[in-house]
Amino acid sequence: MAERLKVLCITGSSRSGSTILGAALGQIDGFFCAGEMQRIWDKDWLVNEHCSCGDPILSCSHWAGVFREVIGDYDAHLARRIRRARNSVVRLYGLPRLLAAQSLSELPAAVQDYVSLTERLYHVIQRHTGCNVIVDTSKYPTYSYLLRLAPSLDMRVVHLVRDARAVAYSWQRVKSYPTAKGMRYMERHTAPRSAAAWNVLNGLADLLWERNTAHYRLIRYEDFVAHPRHTFQAMLDLAGEPQAVPPLVGDDVLDIRSHHIIAGNANRFQTGRVRLRMDAEWQNQLGRLDAAIVTVLTFPLLRKYGYPAFGAVALPSQSQAPVVTPSSSAPPQL
Repeated sequence: MAERLKVLCITGSSRSGSTILGAALGQIDGFFCAGEMQRIWDKDWLVNEHCSCGDPILSCSHWAGVFREVIGDYDAHLARRIRRARNSVVRLYGLPRLLAAQSLSELPAAVQDYVSLTERLYHVIQRHTGCNVIVDTSKYPTYSYLLRLAPSLDMRVVHLVRDARAVAYSWQRVKSYPTAKGMRYMERHTAPRSAAAWNVLNGLADLLWERNTAHYRLIRYEDFVAHPRHTFQAMLDLAGEPQAVPPLVGDDVLDIRSHHIIAGNANRFQTGRVRLRMDAEWQNQLGRLDAAIVTVLTFPLLRKYGYPAFGAVALPSQSQAPVVTPSSSAPPQL
């Protein structure tokens, strides 16, 4: 563990396109997308959930060997202790402690053990896959901010932002995927709850990472869909792999082959060619009252990220660079 391992962490609000973006990045030579690694210690997650390859996580050809090496046999009591240590700094009530810590030694022993275990997990993944960069789609900004203290990890953060109204509409959709206990239906949120979560997660990403210009990029989902090649290049530059080749067929089709994503949106089970198209269904299907509520509650950040209060998102022309900045069978439709 002498050499620092690069981890490209996608942060921001859920339902912003992080799963498909992570899956796409995982197709690049030298990259491996692990999924939402901060979630794996959630109650019975490793026991009940399936890898994106379709196999139960602990029986998966990739993950079985990784977890056998990291933790041996699954132990629910161990998972609960790890979860408590994680929550003590990653959840909002742990934010003051996290902000005050300038080194890992300033945090409680249980949190230090959690970080050390996470370091070991990443390095075992790297050894099993031979990758140069691990892509982690954990959205919590506090998670990546905690791991910046890990001595053997080099954290790079993509802050992925999507229009809050589109996110609210996505939270209202019914989505499901297979687990060991049958089909699991993903949570659905009301418009006010979705807006609150969007504000908190994006606001935290700004607070914690915006000033770290060398290791942070703000990327709008809409710009990724409109100009994927330019956006991929910005992320490859951030990851220190500027010569890598994006997984694009032509200008707007992603080539998603097999992968082993451990958690994320239900679309992590999709493979094949995916055509990137602007999903503007929310503009007609999200109720007017819900749209108004979300707009009012999120207006300051909407304005900061370049989203209009009314009307469609203004996209750059082909001759202009998209908003990608440091702080200051027929292909299915995404």
